[in-house]
Amino acid sequence: MIEYKYQQEKDFIIHYAIKLERPVVEGIINTGEVHSSRQASALARFFWDMTDEIVKDRQHARVVVGQSDLAAWNEYTFESIRAYLLSSGYQREWDEFAGSFEKSWRDGNHLQRVAQCKH
Repeated sequence: MIEYKYQQEKDFIIHYAIKLERPVVEGIINTGEVHSSRQASALARFFWDMTDEIVKDRQHARVVVGQSDLAAWNEYTFESIRAYLLSSGYQREWDEFAGSFEKSWRDGNHLQRVAQCKH
């Protein structure tokens, strides 16, 4: 099962799954499990697409499911999704989409991507 630091993460992810029209991701989040490599890839790709959408939402100072600190919620969901996929044996699928994004995350530069909207 996907474990969240905060229960609101699930609502946050579902919001973006609906916004980005990703019914497969909605199903994964609702069941709390990935059942195939294909689903793992869909979830990994979605996370990075969601990050791009969060940047846009921050540019417009949007509140998402009651949350205004979208950068923090993006970090929480990163940790939950990444940890789940890696512990479930889907590191290859995560790495396929993470690439330079995750390196940037580990180096502490991940917020530059989200903070771009302030400039």
